[in-house]
Amino acid sequence: MIAAGIFLVLSFRSGNPLRTDLTALLPLEQQDPARQKANDLISRSLAKRFVILVSHKDRAQARARAAELAKALEETGLVGPIGEDFTTDQFRKLGTLYFSYRAGLLSQADREALLAGQGQDIAERAMAQIVGPGAVADARLLKADPFLLLPSFLLSLPFPSTKLTLDEGMLSLTDEHGVHILLSARLLADPFDLKVQKTIVSTFNRFEAALAGQDAPVIRRLGAVFFAETGARKAIDESAWLAGLSLAGTILLILLAFRGLRPLFQNLLVIATGVVCGLAACLLIFAQVHVAVLLFGIGLIGVAVDYGFYYTATIFMAGDKTPERRLRDILPGISMALLIAVMGYGALAIAPFPGLRQIAVFSAVGLAGAFVSTVLWLPLADRRKVPAHTPQTLRFIAGLSRLWTEGRWRALRLGFGACLALIVIAGFARIDFDDDIRKLQPLDHSLTADQAAITAVTGLNLTNQYLLIEAADDERALEIEEQIAPMLDAWRKSGLITTAQFPAAYVPSPARQDENRLLQREKLVEPFRAELLEAVGLQAGDLNEAPDGKLELAAALSSRAIPFLNELVLGPGLHVVTLQGVASTERVRQGVADLAGVKFVDPTADLSALLGLYRFRALVLLGCSLAVIALLATWRYGWRGAVRALVPSFAALLVAPCALALLGYSFTFFNAMALVLLLSFTMDYSVFCAEGKADDRLVTLLAVWLAALATILSFGVLGLSSTPAVASFGLTVLLGVAVACLLAPISARHRAR
Repeated sequence: MIAAGIFLVLSFRSGNPLRTDLTALLPLEQQDPARQKANDLISRSLAKRFVILVSHKDRAQARARAAELAKALEETGLVGPIGEDFTTDQFRKLGTLYFSYRAGLLSQADREALLAGQGQDIAERAMAQIVGPGAVADARLLKADPFLLLPSFLLSLPFPSTKLTLDEGMLSLTDEHGVHILLSARLLADPFDLKVQKTIVSTFNRFEAALAGQDAPVIRRLGAVFFAETGARKAIDESAWLAGLSLAGTILLILLAFRGLRPLFQNLLVIATGVVCGLAACLLIFAQVHVAVLLFGIGLIGVAVDYGFYYTATIFMAGDKTPERRLRDILPGISMALLIAVMGYGALAIAPFPGLRQIAVFSAVGLAGAFVSTVLWLPLADRRKVPAHTPQTLRFIAGLSRLWTEGRWRALRLGFGACLALIVIAGFARIDFDDDIRKLQPLDHSLTADQAAITAVTGLNLTNQYLLIEAADDERALEIEEQIAPMLDAWRKSGLITTAQFPAAYVPSPARQDENRLLQREKLVEPFRAELLEAVGLQAGDLNEAPDGKLELAAALSSRAIPFLNELVLGPGLHVVTLQGVASTERVRQGVADLAGVKFVDPTADLSALLGLYRFRALVLLGCSLAVIALLATWRYGWRGAVRALVPSFAALLVAPCALALLGYSFTFFNAMALVLLLSFTMDYSVFCAEGKADDRLVTLLAVWLAALATILSFGVLGLSSTPAVASFGLTVLLGVAVACLLAPISARHRAR
């Protein structure tokens, strides 16, 4: 315990070991490594980006406040230069990158025109641009590009669609509400690091507070770092107050049952041992723990104290038994309960969910620690005398137990069983499966309002759906993108998407550059250049012919002239086609279904489908766990005893999801995993009753019902969580434990008259 405590202190002092990234809890897609890699890289890149919209009725005020906020964020050292993508130097980089390779570059419209033999139209367009009003072409540009094909290519590049325009280095929009300035920033650190979140959000909040007043600008924010900070703060706050509520309820339960401070300290010692050992093991194995694990770990308070309750309740036993003798009496029961509980959590450990593995380790090691502390320490701290209120307590337990032993209550027992059966029959027909990952955690209302406002003002479409291109190398990947470009253009014209971005739109394949060079020479230069030069007063010798080289993708990436190009090229032959404004994911999916090397990826829908798959696997896992426990119970109690031991748990597993369905809750993966754990919780009560001696039956029932109440207090409070996954998990356990503890006396091998 000392070693574990020192390890925890050092872990928290050396850095924050808590994670807030929701995707860290989710399963990994093992069947498609390329898709998993793409999802990881894209998610990581998107998570580091955030935007801020500064709005004011006065242009100067909006620009000044935006510049001040940008400076404040940059001074944190966690944010890269804001607005660098829209500087004059950045546009110079773009022109420099393409200028030397202009002979192989054509916009899609110019290419189609040349293929259709419409070179004359391009020549006439160039003449109109040269001599028409507002002409921007000078002699230097005409000598290098007389048909002005490079400006046409640059204007055709598919940059993200937005209503904003560049105004003196700032993306800006003016409407009836005033002037809006958009700041696009990129984090230099992990957005899911609590320290990073706190620094960025506090900087933003301080800036807003300093501007508070009647003439203050309206500032809106959007980014993963803001959503993650809100979610993490809520999870940590909930963990604190729910754990406090659970602990307070458990303390009150102990005081009411045992009416003394010594039993309280003994059971708090058991709980503390479980929590410290579980958390230390988690950090030792995983290095970091997700904040949601702390929420689920609250349930360990109610489960770990089972062993302490079972031992402490032995002080009500008749006779002058020593602490060692009482421990020997209950040791088979708590050992069997620990074995079954660890098996239940072991089922979580084999699930491909990193978060659930953490919960499994946290709980299994914590329960083992609680068991060891009960065996080693509680007999030493025992006061060795029967409490004065023993007769009253046992009479109360005896009164409750008569419901299961006396014939006059037979009708009540049958009625209770009929009610449970009715709940199962009615609820089973209403069970609704819902695996939508977006419902795992509710988003902050103020942030979603900011997102809606930013989207409405700027026209930014922040979807994360894309096409994944897989090929042997970059050249082949570019060729595939060029093959599907007409389809993407047709989708855009029909409204299926608003825009698409792909590497080949910025860097044509070598084969396409050769074709473009040939098209220019045969369809444009040879038939029309002499006429154009004569019209503008230039000689062929005045021209600066373009070099013969081809623009390579690697050169474009290293130049950083197109910053987001690096986000579209994930690796050699692994490219991304981002889709904005997808109107129908099903139509897009069908459109690429038969294309080799092209896959449609919708991360949200894919993860939701994956949750559904693992929900099914969790139920299969539950069946396997039930079979193993049944074999273990048969070995220990015989088949009749095994049936009696399994009835309470089996009833709990059936009633809990059906009751939730009647209450309007959907059945999710987390309900399925709650059932896996529920099996191990409720088997404790059956084992305690089955292992208890006939003379100590009332003491055993006292321990069982106290343990069940403690579990309800710990997991039941999770039902108050604002996180739907956590609340659903807690309610499932609460209902199941309530049913199992009421039916637990059925498991007793000895029936009292």
